[in-house]
Parts: sequence; C-alpha cells; structure tokens
Amino acid sequence: MSEFSEVAKNSIVSNIEDIKQRLGLENEVVNVIKPDNDIEKKPQNCMDIQRKPRTCCIHPLNFIIYGAPGTGKTYSTAEYALAIINNREADLSKKNDVERRKILAEYKHYIQNGQIVFTTFHQNYGYEEFIQGLRPDPDRDGISFRTVDGVFKKLADVAIEDNENNYVIIIDEINRANISKVFGELITLIEEDKRWGELNEACATLQSGDIFAVPNNLYIVGTMNSADKSISLIDAALRRRFSFIEQKPDESLIEDELLRSVFCSLNTRLVSELESTDLLIGHSYFINKKKEDLCKILNTNIIPLLYEYFYDNRKKVNNVLTEAIKNTEIEIVDDKIGRLSVKNKG
Repeated sequence: MSEFSEVAKNSIVSNIEDIKQRLGLENEVVNVIKPDNDIEKKPQNCMDIQRKPRTCCIHPLNFIIYGAPGTGKTYSTAEYALAIINNREADLSKKNDVERRKILAEYKHYIQNGQIVFTTFHQNYGYEEFIQGLRPDPDRDGISFRTVDGVFKKLADVAIEDNENNYVIIIDEINRANISKVFGELITLIEEDKRWGELNEACATLQSGDIFAVPNNLYIVGTMNSADKSISLIDAALRRRFSFIEQKPDESLIEDELLRSVFCSLNTRLVSELESTDLLIGHSYFINKKKEDLCKILNTNIIPLLYEYFYDNRKKVNNVLTEAIKNTEIEIVDDKIGRLSVKNKG
C-alpha cells in the first residue's frame, strides 16, 4: 500500500488536522494512504484516454423527472435507464405484469453488470459519498486515513474507459440534498459540452490529487417531487445544466370508473384552489384498486396530502373532499376532535 505524494498529502492535511482536534489527538502521527483498489486496478488517467463526441443524442445527458406525489417518477426510471442503455426512445405506455417483470429483469441485469447505479439523496448525503472522501483505516497503526471513491466517481471511472456502452446513474429525490455541496466540481464537468470526449472537454484535480473527468457516455437521471416545498430548491447554476421532464397524473391508468371520477375531480379542484400543478394527486394511489377501496385510499393517502397542501386548513380540505365524493356512496365524518375522514353511507 503506497503513500501519497507530498503534494497530494498537503492538499488534504488541513482536513486531517481538524479531525484530530475534534478527537483530542493533536499529537498523534497521521498517515494518509491510497486504498487497495488504487494499487491493484487503478483506472487510467483521463488525460490518457481519448473519446469521440456523442453521435446518438436521443436523451439529454442530465435530466430530472419531476411531478406530484404518486405519478410514478421512480417507477419510470427503470424504463428511462434501459432506453438510454439501448439508444432508443423511452416507452412509457401502460405495461401488464409480464411486461413489467421483463423490464425489471433487464434492468437488474444492467445493475449487476455495473452499467446502472441507483442512489437516493437525503439531507446528510455529502460530497464524500458521491465523489471522494477520507475514511479511517483500522488496519494501520496510529491515525491513518485513506481516500475512498464515491458512487459517482466509481461509475465515471469505469464509463470513461468503455467506448461501446452507455452508463446511467439514477438519483432518486435529487433535491433532498444540498446539491451544490454534493456535486462539487461536477457543476462544470457535467455540462454536455464539457463532458470528456466533447469539443470543450474539461477535467478537475480532486483533493486527493486524482485528475477526474465525466465521460460523455454517463447519463444522470434524477427524480424530484414537485410538491415537496419543505426542502431547498435546486441551485440555479445546476438547474440550467439539467433538462426537466414532467410526469403528470394520468387518469387513463385507472381502470375503475368511480375511482377515475374521484381522481379527476380531486385534481380539477386542486388546480382551481391552488392555481398550481405542483400540488396534485398522483394516479399510483388509485391503480389496481376497486371502488370498495375508496374509503381506505382517501383516509390513508389522500386526506393527509390535502391537509399538507392546505396547511391544515380544515375548511378547504372539506370543500375539496365534498366536491370529489358527491357522486359516491361515501360521506365525510367530522368528529370535531381529529382530522376529517370518510366512511360508507348507512
């Protein structure tokens, strides 16, 4: 296991000193080492790799699927990933169980093959998990740290050496993390004309001294819940680097006529009341359900959403519910203590 060069070590020593102070170990000797996989199968330096510009541009290199809760954003990522891998348009038409299993079988194959990676952002997700960070090394004496590549850098290093295939990273809930902090140098490197192989290809030197580039065969597919206003919006600089694909509520996917009627009534009233299409009801709550399930759907899924959308305004929730169920055999229950609910009449 070899040591870093002095230049690379000096670039991260300030971080090590901060860790030592917090642990009360200022006088301990610190070793900064490279991980085993850097020695045994170190990827080529991007400067030694030549890639050709993209010729198939069916899909943007960076795009985010956004929409209201329950519109099938995460569900659709498998089809989008396969479409990218196979250089074809995405087929988002309704699938039966057999067709869906076939899609997922192929999707899992590419995950095992290393061409598709799925991750989910959250408030504590950081640069270290995504690009590269320092981790303690318990196998060495004293305080030793080594650099560990994150999920995105690992995939990028593989993709840049493969001139034949496309690669996809799916980032679910992409707006739940501090995206500018997580992406770091990627704010420049993910631009389509800055991808390695394009005319204005660019690279960056990471804190460890590694030279890093993002190849033009690595696609970033994110999902974003447009109703989630409790989290920060995407940084403007990153927003312009992504294309946005709206996933709308789709009534045609709901087979039961009564459920479809309630679904349409809910969304029509929400658009009218809120003057926005960000806060709607997705079709997934009603798919493969029957009219006998309506009370359960409303009580456990829809009514909690309505209270969130209307900031616990009981009167507005009541108005939307009343309009939605007026042609059904259910009624609103108001016990004055808890939240509104519905039950079958009689």
